[in-house]
Parts: sequence; C-alpha cells; structure tokens
Amino acid sequence: MAQFRGFSSQEGLNPAVRTIDAAAPDEMRQELVDVIFSIAENNEGDYIRSRRIYEISQQSIGAVIKPNPYGGERYAVGRDIRHVEWQRVYDLIVRLWTEFFSAHLQDQYREGVNRVLAGYGIVWELDETGHLRRTLPPAEQVHIEAAFQELNQPQFESALELFKAAVDAYDDRPRRDLDACSNSFKAMESVAKVVFNKPNATFGNVLAHIRATGALQTEVINVLDSVNTLRNRKFGHGMQTPFDLSSPEVDFTYLSCIAGNLLFARI
Repeated sequence: MAQFRGFSSQEGLNPAVRTIDAAAPDEMRQELVDVIFSIAENNEGDYIRSRRIYEISQQSIGAVIKPNPYGGERYAVGRDIRHVEWQRVYDLIVRLWTEFFSAHLQDQYREGVNRVLAGYGIVWELDETGHLRRTLPPAEQVHIEAAFQELNQPQFESALELFKAAVDAYDDRPRRDLDACSNSFKAMESVAKVVFNKPNATFGNVLAHIRATGALQTEVINVLDSVNTLRNRKFGHGMQTPFDLSSPEVDFTYLSCIAGNLLFARI
C-alpha cells in the first residue's frame, strides 16, 4: 500500500501525537474515498466492483444511489460524504471492511485506511478484525493484549467480562470515560479477590490483607491504595463529586488499572 501516503508515512511527517477524536476532517474524507476506490478499481472481479462499492457507500452514509451519478462514482461518494456527521465516516470504514474481507483484500484496505487516519492524527485505527480501536503507545497496547491473555482463565471469567467492557468503553465513539475507569477498576478488584481468596471483601480490605502478609512491596500497595481512593471519590458507588476526570487523567486511571490486573494475575 505504498501508494497511499507513501512519502509522508515513511518520512515521519505524520503528527507525533494523535489527538483528533470526535471529528473526521474534510480532507481526510476525500483521501479515504481514494483508498476505497483505488483498491476496488485495481481488483475488479466477481465480488469487488467499483459499482458495488459506490452503492454500499452511498447507502451507508444515507445518500441516494443514481444509475449514472454526475461526475462518476468516486466524485459522487466524495461529494456526499462531505455532508454527513463525523460518526458516519467511521461507520463507513467499518461497513466496507466486510466487503474487502470477503474479497481477501482486507490487508490492503486496513493498511490504506490506517495510513490516512495516522496522517490526520486520528486516535483510531482499524484492527485485524475490522473494528476501530483507540490507539495507544505500543508498550501500553502490549499490556492490554497481555491482560486479555492472563484473564482468559476460568477463575477470572467475571474479571474478563469487566475488562472487555472497559476496553469497549475506552474505544467507544465518543469515549465513555466513566465506564472505562469504573470497569477497568472493577476488573482489577475482581482479580485481586480471586487471587487472595477474598470474594466478599472490598478492594481496601484486600489491600489491608496484602499489607499484613507482605505479598507486595509497601510502595506498590500505597499506589494501589491511592487508585482506590481515586475510585471512591471520583467514579465509585459512593463517589463524592460528579465524574470530572480530564482526558489524560482517564488515560492514567485506565492504564493503571490494566497494570493492576496484570500485577494481581501474575502473583
């Protein structure tokens, strides 16, 4: 897929920090149309055809299909996609994944789409299953994948469901910050209760047990205790104030709880 942003993606010209969340810039929409139709035009066959991609794209964004669209199919989609809400642009990306997957062109499609998204500093990337996931630094993404592996054990079944809910909330459009924080903490709490055989204890009780037995370093326990205090005050059942964590604070909380999941699961 070197033809899509083939120079800028290799020369380090993409934004260093990807910050665009609830938006789909007009210029980006046009580049996505180029990706979509370029792959279709270069792989015309029994399944993938430019006409089919045109029809699906128009219906997906709520536009009218015409027998002979003025200016051609590319022009028509490029024109109509300018006027839809930003969410519909990402809906179209996900919708077309199934078409390119069925034609065994999903890798080309994914790489082309992700190059465009990266070029505009979009916080989303299309994963290998056709879902849009919020980008994270590579090291943190490794931790998330490791957490899924660690929690994929029968004793952590409840924690895994909570962890999945946290990831879904973090990846949602727009991001559901409260749910991401709450569910990632609940998952960590669930793992801790299983590991230390304290099914009816609070997380604070579990930490007290850990402190008494010396199962973790005091400094680590203190960090976990601070996260517990943050939860109680900001996003727990007895939260004292409305949820008001900033976006970076949500990142910190979410990733701290993921680290906690791994910590407890590996004890």
